[in-house]
Amino acid sequence: ATASGMQGKVAVSHAYALGDISADALARAGERIAAAGVSIMTNAPGDHAFPPVAALRKAGVTVFAGSDNIRDSWWPYGDGDMLNRANMIGYRSGFYEDRELETAYDVVSHAGAKALGLEGYGIAVVAKADFVALRAEHVPEAVVAVPKDRTVYRAGKEVARGGKVAA
Repeated sequence: ATASGMQGKVAVSHAYALGDISADALARAGERIAAAGVSIMTNAPGDHAFPPVAALRKAGVTVFAGSDNIRDSWWPYGDGDMLNRANMIGYRSGFYEDRELETAYDVVSHAGAKALGLEGYGIAVVAKADFVALRAEHVPEAVVAVPKDRTVYRAGKEVARGGKVAA
């Protein structure tokens, strides 16, 4: 990325090997990945080592999540639900504290927007008003409980409720 002037424009999908190396090797790799401005995408699969989210983020790497398989032969558990993905990342990462669960949420939301260079993302006066409303007292509760009754808004208008597209 650095040699080609692509800093901040490269993302590596899966990067499973980062979950299979020593802590020292991971620290060195994390420093180099961060310095090159490369983002790492994970889906925290159930049967593979995967990039250690906390260690890479500590090194300054943007780690974000995707859901690249929807009920297919590679991963029949994929459902495209990014809150469910946050739950899986938190569970597989051994995240128990609220701040860690907030990290799992960030991986499926803000970090992805950062990796993609999206503008106007999030809850802010200048944001596009694309969001999901659900019942939870706070983000960690949403990550752990994964409430199913949700309402999706696009540009401030309801587009789906309870898993069904709005009329």
